[in-house]
Amino acid sequence: MWPYLAIIYRKSSNFALVMTRILLLLLSLCLTICAKAWHPVGYNTVIGEWKGTWATAMQVPVKTFMPYNNQMSDRSVRQVIKVSAGGKVVRLLLSNVFSGEAVVLRSVYIAHALDSFRVDAKSARYLKFNGDDGVVIRPGKSVFSDALTFNLKPLEKVAITLNYAYAPKSPTVHMGSRTTSYILKGVSKPETDFSKAFRYEKWFNIAALEVLSNNVRGIAIIGNSITDGKGSTTDQQNRWPDEMSYWLNGPFRQREEERLRAENKKNIALQWGVLNLGIGNNRVLSYSGYGEAAKIRFDRDILGQHGVTDVVIFEGINDLGTSKYGVATAYNLIMEYRKMIEKCHKEHKKVYLATITPMRGSGYYSADHEEGRRIVNSWIRTQKVADGFLDFDALMRNPKSPTAMRTGLCLRDHLHPNAAGYKEMGRYAADFFDKTR
Repeated sequence: MWPYLAIIYRKSSNFALVMTRILLLLLSLCLTICAKAWHPVGYNTVIGEWKGTWATAMQVPVKTFMPYNNQMSDRSVRQVIKVSAGGKVVRLLLSNVFSGEAVVLRSVYIAHALDSFRVDAKSARYLKFNGDDGVVIRPGKSVFSDALTFNLKPLEKVAITLNYAYAPKSPTVHMGSRTTSYILKGVSKPETDFSKAFRYEKWFNIAALEVLSNNVRGIAIIGNSITDGKGSTTDQQNRWPDEMSYWLNGPFRQREEERLRAENKKNIALQWGVLNLGIGNNRVLSYSGYGEAAKIRFDRDILGQHGVTDVVIFEGINDLGTSKYGVATAYNLIMEYRKMIEKCHKEHKKVYLATITPMRGSGYYSADHEEGRRIVNSWIRTQKVADGFLDFDALMRNPKSPTAMRTGLCLRDHLHPNAAGYKEMGRYAADFFDKTR
């Protein structure tokens, strides 16, 4: 900047004019910086906005489902995730929001995942935090890593490995990862053999991965165990949001690229960031389930995500199924849906409701609970406050018994879809959003 100031000074003999030009120059620079995401020399310069490509909802651990020794201090924890959108520059969000002690990390690295615990060691890159290898995450806080150049492909699996110096005995976790994490004593490197690591299906402290991009449309989904993927296949990433992401970022995106080429357009085909913020046994109204009530966590888990343009609200079955008065609960749910919709619209996000799936045959079913479900679904189908709705009820119900799920698409509990059911839901949801391009 200083050479520019010298030029201004030489060309002007008027002090006031000099100062005016300096101020205008500084203002111009500030506006440029504020208007664009930017990176210092050393990065492959990419301009865009931060967009979520993967996220999960953090929660307090449910002690009955945690190992007797969940102490991660002086351990290395390798965690595998499957992203939706790709990008050249990434950053990681680490969360300690539900712990009363600090998390101390020696280092964190990311690598392309191969299979199981194995990674492509040559692809590994260490993340920095304000230029440092390690980071301290205070109780109740979250931190972003620095931006990192990393060739992230759409729909690929990556492994994020955390080298803990100290971890709280009650960690901040996502309980229903349906994905194996690998835990070793000591500090690991990308070449370290994790074959003898302790294996455990939880995610610890990792909350979101973002890409710097200008062609990603973000969908954030708040839900319960049906969104979290109970009944999906461990390590296969086949929850219904995963299936939706596959179609949107795979076959549908390929179709869009072919159309653009046929029309001789140089536009880059749209990517979709699909963020699954489901928590098993979560409820909209009550704290008696797992995780904070959806009406409380909505601001952090949904509105707090970067790059989200669309929101899906798919919660309520746990509230209805555990309530004393299904009809009264239904009207309370509708009231909370309205509040969530209003919040989304204030932030210029489109919001879509999803009808509650059938529950006959499960422990949740009663005439009163079913009437509550009918009231909620009827309102979802006729309301004019949201931007649309996904009719999962119509998709999944048995034509011969509409209050029950279709045979072959649910678990024996008659409440949760199985892998085949999630595939149906994901393809349906992808079709729905593809039409909103």
